[in-house]
Amino acid sequence: MKKILSLLTLSLLLGIGITHAQNQRIVVLECFTSATCGPCASANPNLDNLINNNADQLIAIKYHVNWPYAGDPMNLHNPTEVSSRVSYYSVNSVPISIGDGSWSGNSASVNQNLINQWAAVESPIEMRMNYYLNETQDTITVTVMGRASTDISSSNLKLHIAVLEQTMTYTSAPCTYSNGERVFHNVMKKMLPNASGTSIQAMQAGDYFAYQYSWALANVMDVNELTAVAWLQDSNTKEVLQGCKSSENLEPFFAKQAKISNIDHAKKKVCSGTMSPYITVDNFGSETINTLDINVLVNEDTIKQITWEGNVETARSANISLGELEFGFGSTNNLKVEISQVNGVPDDYETSVINYSFEEAPFVFNKSFKLTIRTDDNPQATTWDIVNTATGEVVLSGGPYDEAHHMYSEDFDLENGGCYLFTIYDADGDGLASGNGLYGLKAGSTTLFSGGNFKDKESNEFSFSKYEDIEENTVDAVVIYPNPSNGIVTVESANNGVLNVYNTTGQLVYNKNISGKTNVDVSNIEKGAYLFVITDENGTSNKQIIVLQ
Repeated sequence: MKKILSLLTLSLLLGIGITHAQNQRIVVLECFTSATCGPCASANPNLDNLINNNADQLIAIKYHVNWPYAGDPMNLHNPTEVSSRVSYYSVNSVPISIGDGSWSGNSASVNQNLINQWAAVESPIEMRMNYYLNETQDTITVTVMGRASTDISSSNLKLHIAVLEQTMTYTSAPCTYSNGERVFHNVMKKMLPNASGTSIQAMQAGDYFAYQYSWALANVMDVNELTAVAWLQDSNTKEVLQGCKSSENLEPFFAKQAKISNIDHAKKKVCSGTMSPYITVDNFGSETINTLDINVLVNEDTIKQITWEGNVETARSANISLGELEFGFGSTNNLKVEISQVNGVPDDYETSVINYSFEEAPFVFNKSFKLTIRTDDNPQATTWDIVNTATGEVVLSGGPYDEAHHMYSEDFDLENGGCYLFTIYDADGDGLASGNGLYGLKAGSTTLFSGGNFKDKESNEFSFSKYEDIEENTVDAVVIYPNPSNGIVTVESANNGVLNVYNTTGQLVYNKNISGKTNVDVSNIEKGAYLFVITDENGTSNKQIIVLQ
């Protein structure tokens, strides 16, 4: 759907000719080579001269493969993403170059006439990008944005971003079967976020995208030689629509353009009716962001409005806490966060919105628990705890661990019923992703939740009740809502039955006959977690309800 722009923005776009397709094409040359390949050593000098002589209209990416002999260190630095591009183009020999995704041939065959031919094709999109290193120079952040000047009907677009080391110089042969080369150019170090790229929807004239990715540097010889390039490609036809080189001074397409790129510390499973997430906001506009008006909604009900003040420069980001959120919820739910204003006025492009789905926490009834953790590369960074949300008491905790890539497990029982918060922490800030780590929490034979791909922590909740004289669910035909409740609860049952409400100690605190849709008033009981047990001719249905009154 074509975006609706403000009158001011629209007039500016018309003034610079957004409806015309006159975009300078930046040629993309993907080269497959190896430090163990003799013909590559012969082809690279002329190829590199050609690349340098066309620096204003060409970007080159060199992928180092692991043949004809294994051991090329530049391949060993990132074999998976190299292999992905090899498979994509069905490359089976080196030196091979791919020009704009369509031409394939020996790298020695690339010439000026071919480059001129590729550069002469008009592009339907303009792209801009830059990058920066953090203060400690161990992480690179790349920003890429593009705006279509004519319609692009393809639904198979992929935005590819590559971090390159422009020159790598070895003092001696870098591998056993060296071809004699010791200086290598435009070496692909990392693709962002990965070799699959970022999917871009079909675009109409004026449509726009912007993305920002970061990479913690690894196997970089000289950070001063780093740069970043990008290209937009049709993943089916392989045609490259446009390439892009990093610019020292990024010129955004809009003055005010804020994008919520991520939401973190939001729970996937909830029984307490609370969470304290934060959002990451990227500034893709030319103006520094000083204020943001933020709306927070759960199931389309506005639960909080925030005016944030700070300072976010162009192509930089800010993590913004939403504070503690309190809300009612059902079995499936949606948390929506939207930026309604940037520096006191609407965004020049469109309102930025992020949606996050979460569910009612699983209900555990008279079960024992098993926590399993397979540690990653740094087990000392992993810890966890379980907290009773009503009291704030840490009832169980574990870690750090000693052995990497080891499976740890712990069996435990809980004595008191209620809503519990399980949180797993990673001091490195990369979850359990390194070394294929993972975790899982089971109640009996049922997995409550599992994962491993998070940042500094991941939290989920579960409801637990211990009522030895009450049967587990035998039917699931009763609906009880809302949850949490202020004390007024609706029970919907297809049959006549009896409702019994028990507190966490197993004491019966409320009793009522029900039929069809019945309103229940338990506002006189204390705040906390209660087990609602409905028994009819078909069996028993149990559900834990949180009373907030």
